[in-house]
Amino acid sequence: MIADPDEAERSGFTGSPTILVDGRDPFAEPAATPSLSCRIYRTPAGPAGAHGIDQLRKALEVAAGKG
Repeated sequence: MIADPDEAERSGFTGSPTILVDGRDPFAEPAATPSLSCRIYRTPAGPAGAHGIDQLRKALEVAAGKG
């Protein structure tokens, strides 16, 4: 849980929802500013409040060394 802006800055948290895989955000945007805001994801269908299931599956495969 990220409780305040200072903690968001220290941890590199860029909004909710965030899923970490092995402690890493596989959907991190390089220029994203740490914040407590809601997060928008780029999906094949356009901007969305969460990543697509296929995107999540691919991130897990990459983390497992299968993708």
